[in-house]
Amino acid sequence: MMGTSVLAQGFQTIDHVDGWLIERKLDSEQNHVCRASVPGGGSWFSARVRLDSNNAIVIPKGLTAPSKASADSAREALRLCRSSLLYF
Repeated sequence: MMGTSVLAQGFQTIDHVDGWLIERKLDSEQNHVCRASVPGGGSWFSARVRLDSNNAIVIPKGLTAPSKASADSAREALRLCRSSLLYF
């Protein structure tokens, strides 16, 4: 069991893939939650290109879409992240 200090930490960086930031955290039931975004100067929802829970690209207004190859690399990283607590 993880302590509450780990739960309170929020998302932790686990990888950088083709310009994408791959992060993971544990929820209150010890399930791991993974996400991918292109780092930028703003909040998660308003200023980052990201993949949603269905791996669809979300592009906030004013930002450009990443390449298909880059997005596919991020999707593969999320698949690995979601499949196990071990990420490699």
